[in-house]
Amino acid sequence: MGDIESNLEQLINPTKTGLNLQVSPRFVTFGPLPNATPWDSPVPGARTFEVQGQRLSFKTGSDGLIRERYEARACPLREIWSCVELWATGKFGKGDKGGKDDQLACVGLRLEKGDTIEKRKLDMRVADNCPFMTTTPGPAQQVVRGIEKAQLEHTQRQEADKYLDPKAQ
Repeated sequence: MGDIESNLEQLINPTKTGLNLQVSPRFVTFGPLPNATPWDSPVPGARTFEVQGQRLSFKTGSDGLIRERYEARACPLREIWSCVELWATGKFGKGDKGGKDDQLACVGLRLEKGDTIEKRKLDMRVADNCPFMTTTPGPAQQVVRGIEKAQLEHTQRQEADKYLDPKAQ
């Protein structure tokens, strides 16, 4: 678990970059790294990854493989630029990595923007409650996507007012 927490800590600085800029959720979210399901097909730990312009190298287990999926997601039901969660998803249990008794679960950190960016540890969750299991957008995501779509459609429908815009005559 120590290596996983260390890997999550590495993701804090690239994530802070996005939080400091107050930009869209597409900028402050990233992943999955190294791939969608590394617990099924582990990745050699010698690889480096680029996140928000910063190069990272994840710590591995004793077998030299990365078996967890790392990602950053916007916090549910929060302003999209004010909070992000960093998640590590993998098979966790009492035995060795990838043991037959291990269960798919996730563990993470939450970064919240206030006067400073505060870090809070998130409790371990079973697979059904992990963010990657959500295939449909939640209520907050649906609202944000609806607003973005309405703004785009409104902008596309705008025509120059022939009385206010001298170029429109």
